Amino acid sequence: MVVAWALVLAGFAVWSVRHDPPTVPEQRDIAAALPVLERAVGVLIVAADAGERVVVLGELEFDRDCAITPVRAGVEASREVTVRVRADQAPAALDAIAGALPRDYAAVVRHNKAGTRHALRADAGEFVAIEGAADTKATVFTLRAGTGCRPLASGVDFAPAPSAATEPPTAFRDAAQALGVTAAGATSSTVACPAGGKTARTVVADDLAAPVDLGRSLRDVVAGAEVVQADPHVWAYRIGEVSVVVSDSEGRARITATTGCR
Repeated sequence: MVVAWALVLAGFAVWSVRHDPPTVPEQRDIAAALPVLERAVGVLIVAADAGERVVVLGELEFDRDCAITPVRAGVEASREVTVRVRADQAPAALDAIAGALPRDYAAVVRHNKAGTRHALRADAGEFVAIEGAADTKATVFTLRAGTGCRPLASGVDFAPAPSAATEPPTAFRDAAQALGVTAAGATSSTVACPAGGKTARTVVADDLAAPVDLGRSLRDVVAGAEVVQADPHVWAYRIGEVSVVVSDSEGRARITATTGCR
């Protein structure tokens, strides 16, 4: 009887290994987690990209400082979506984004008792989480999708080179022209849209020569645009379905233009 019971348990163990889904993130390595992460980011950009918000899609990043156990190293992958809103709209924006995420993500936004701090959390499945937080008066916040610490895997490029931007949107070229720069070294970040057939993309140009007066330089460009933020050193606006952010600091400027899934 003991031998028979041991054989039954062994059979169940073999069947479970082959058929049961993972129950902890350590059972899926980083190579298996990346497609889930990319899918979650595509869903997130759709939820965040709306008429009164300006969005920026971040690059895929890897953190190799995490550890699965004290003697087992791991790696975490993440991507961010940065959202800019008008003053006092951050809490409502977080609520709206949570409501736009799929129901099975179980997205919730928690507001502290004082009503000054607001945090979003969602479960994209297979241990990939989406998190973000903002103060009531914030005009910019970041939503981060992350895999948590996972086992290393072969065949994964942990230091991907930026992709050169080809055919940037007209809104990007107009902003560069307004600043008097060419932005020839622009790079791009992309993610597949959940409906398929389209790709969301952010084109970035860094370390550009900044104008003396950013607002004055952009005056003609933003005419007719939906301006979300107009500060001395940061302008964020939408032209059609393209989100544009132009900023300067210490004599250098940065331009991003994001085309979403809509």
